[in-house]
Amino acid sequence: MKKLLALLFAFLLIGTLAACDAIIDIFPQGTPDPAPMPSFTPPIGFPELNPELGSDLEFTIVTDLPEINLIYHDLEGSDLLEPIMLQTLLGIDVALVTIITTYDELVQEGGWIVNDAWAIELYYFARRHETAVQSLKASFAGDVEAEWIFPDSHLEIGDIRATEDHQMAFLAVIEELTNGVTRILLYMAQNVPDSNDVVILDVVLYPHLWEGHDDVVLYELSGHIGLDLREYLTQFLMQDAAVEL
Repeated sequence: MKKLLALLFAFLLIGTLAACDAIIDIFPQGTPDPAPMPSFTPPIGFPELNPELGSDLEFTIVTDLPEINLIYHDLEGSDLLEPIMLQTLLGIDVALVTIITTYDELVQEGGWIVNDAWAIELYYFARRHETAVQSLKASFAGDVEAEWIFPDSHLEIGDIRATEDHQMAFLAVIEELTNGVTRILLYMAQNVPDSNDVVILDVVLYPHLWEGHDDVVLYELSGHIGLDLREYLTQFLMQDAAVEL
């Protein structure tokens, strides 16, 4: 069901579940306001991926991304988020990253972390000796090649958004499965200052599982990252899409 299965078994099964609850507009006090997303609206206007292209997909890189931060968040007083150390395959500490406290599943191995909170999933990966843009491309290509992104899905893929120095990067992908279920995949990467390490964060949103609590979690997470990830969910729900609310 989740990306962990692709990591362990290279297999994923998604079922159509009940319609989601309405998103509520109640957020934790003191949470910093995230920056607005760069000026483009998913899913309209995204180029469609030919699945046969796989990792050979040519991305346009647009350097309009505000500075984001995936590491060392100040989570004091948060009941929704907590820190965890991301390590390399050799067990060397990379950086503290943020996971959701109310999770269904948490798996931590050398080089990656899986945090499954049902309607929201967080996947962290550690890479080295690359820019954030290069690591983000590798993360997406790996998902395509491992068929965690289904070969027969319809994909809408945005440009890679990056900072001028390519030390921070962002990519949005909307996947509609053949059974009508839609996932929103948000890829982010950041070079760790004063090191050769790169932290990759993949956020996966399942609109058909969404509840009001999830909007609060995503709002707080967005505030710490510095980018309003809710905009993708909000704009998707406003579309006449496959998921009926």
